[in-house]
Amino acid sequence: MAHANEELLRSTTAALNSGDMEGFLAGHTPDVKFHVSGKGPFSGDHNGRDAVAGFFGKMVGMLDGPPTVEVHECLANDEHGFLLVVQHLSRGGKTMDVPLTLIFHFRDGMVSEVWLSPQDQDALDGFFA
Repeated sequence: MAHANEELLRSTTAALNSGDMEGFLAGHTPDVKFHVSGKGPFSGDHNGRDAVAGFFGKMVGMLDGPPTVEVHECLANDEHGFLLVVQHLSRGGKTMDVPLTLIFHFRDGMVSEVWLSPQDQDALDGFFA
């Protein structure tokens, strides 16, 4: 049987893939923090659900369509979680498959902090330049 936090990561990822931002954000604490590496338009810290929604909204606005996330590995315990994913992007007719590592911290049964790191930061930054 999967840990409850593993189920949380899988369900929030499924909500994101289906475009259900409300369902996605419901799995995150109101004061959630997203830390996005790099020098691109999304890099930096996004604090709170509204800022996280804005981060994803800005990304979708720059793409030909919503990104999708393919989960390769999902592990979680009471305090931390880990996802290995490939994010599929399309912009201006170009596509990019981005291997990402996401590390999560949980509080009160929800995601409270996320660190997002792509395998090739320079390529991802260039895709959005």
